[in-house]
Amino acid sequence: MQSVLGMVAFVCTIACTRYAKDADKAPSMEPRVELLRMSAERVAAFDAVSALGADAGVDACVGAERFIGSLGDLDERLRPSDWAERLIKTYLAFGLLLDFSKALVGGLDEPLRTAVLDVLEADRFDAVTAAELLDDIAADPQLAARLGLWGRRVVGEEIGTLQRVLSVYPELLGGGVDAAGLHEVLSQGATVRMRDLGLRA
Repeated sequence: MQSVLGMVAFVCTIACTRYAKDADKAPSMEPRVELLRMSAERVAAFDAVSALGADAGVDACVGAERFIGSLGDLDERLRPSDWAERLIKTYLAFGLLLDFSKALVGGLDEPLRTAVLDVLEADRFDAVTAAELLDDIAADPQLAARLGLWGRRVVGEEIGTLQRVLSVYPELLGGGVDAAGLHEVLSQGATVRMRDLGLRA
């Protein structure tokens, strides 16, 4: 339980940092402020996971410590060329992290399982990305093709990273969740997210 809650708490901190970094690159004030709000919400999400863990007798912050650095540096591996590519990268990479976290949480007992899932599902980045990009993608086939190619690169990199995490921390698995099942969850999640934006998966 501590490993799973630790990973969820760690993902909250990663999202907080990523949204703030994206806010700094936003082309206008409206998306900048919205991303900063979402960054603050992920700090609150970390606190919520920590409180849930404490109620269950687990220190989620201690559990999160061991995962620092485990997800690698996506910025170094994939550098977006513009705002649209930046949004797609975060949308897919953190969408996969959410799917990964939800699958792990599925092995927890109730009512902890539902409470942690509620925290994860409160993340609003998917909706913000769709609002920002859907019309542009639908109106520009060349943009759709470019972002589709970029998105497939992001998905490949992120799924590979998460598979390496599982190989290093096999204790994350349990409660009926195995590596093959998680890979299927991630692949399906990536396909749905790409298609939801009108991109070829």
